[in-house]
Amino acid sequence: MSAGGKIMEHYFFYIQNFVDSSYDGTNNIDHLDISTKFQNSLKEKFTDDQLVDLLIYAGYIPDLYPSDSSQETLYSKLIEVLVCEWAQRMNFNSNFVKQKASFEDVTISIDGKAIVCDAKSFRLGRSQKAPNVKDFLKLEDIRKWLSRHENKLGGLVTYPCRHEWTSSSDAYQYCTTKDAPTLMLPYKYLAFLLKYKNNYKTNTLKNLWNYNKLFPHILKKNIPAGNKVAYWNTINKEILKITNVDKNTFDKFMEYSENLINQCVQANLEILKNKKDSIIKNILTDINSINDINVLKKEIILYRTTAETQYVDNLISRIQCFRIDENS
Repeated sequence: MSAGGKIMEHYFFYIQNFVDSSYDGTNNIDHLDISTKFQNSLKEKFTDDQLVDLLIYAGYIPDLYPSDSSQETLYSKLIEVLVCEWAQRMNFNSNFVKQKASFEDVTISIDGKAIVCDAKSFRLGRSQKAPNVKDFLKLEDIRKWLSRHENKLGGLVTYPCRHEWTSSSDAYQYCTTKDAPTLMLPYKYLAFLLKYKNNYKTNTLKNLWNYNKLFPHILKKNIPAGNKVAYWNTINKEILKITNVDKNTFDKFMEYSENLINQCVQANLEILKNKKDSIIKNILTDINSINDINVLKKEIILYRTTAETQYVDNLISRIQCFRIDENS
């Protein structure tokens, strides 16, 4: 059965299933070929509205993929392709970068000016609510990538919104630095910009990199209420101005997005819980096949249950603690 069963109608596991069907169990993966086929599948099978939904809950690496595995690498690559497809549907020139060493993930061009994009993917079950800032953004990399382009706007970091800081972070400070203006946008924001692209001229999104106007001063961590609120107040206000969308419509879309993300998170939790149940069932089958005393059976069942489900329990606990929005 495909991951997620009936929930596939929401495409929660479309990317995962594409990875799994493309992975042959070896490290000999043609990333370019698979990436091209994936983008073709998006063009052929997804309307703009369907791609909006896919974007909303994009960026969650399946937790049961081994760390640093070929599947994890390929999944992350396909998220980059998804961002590239988003940009093309926004009528921007865009391509995902083939060579990975010291290059951006996706290059986007608006009116001939380059944006270097770092498309982030994270596991739902990672041990921290938000990533380390050094794993999220390295301004020196943005500067290096931008130096290869004669005409440029700045940097862009895309990421899943359930991986963000509570109130303040160096990330918002770095993302208001004018010498390398780098915009951070969750995937649900890309979805919003695509959803309402007929409301506005999409090339006016370049105004989001006008940091002389938007952020005349760097947002430091110690400002009242934290620099997260200040960052998003500024970005949201500019997005509403650019897209000609009223705040009520914007808020309703974000509420819709959060509800959809919650469904996606719950669907992933179900996979982990089913995995745990399957492990326990196999343990019971194995132990009950042994003709031995009952006390030994109980001891072995308890030991194997604890040892073999601890990792999945940790993932479930982290997701329930960090990724469930109780207000949605």
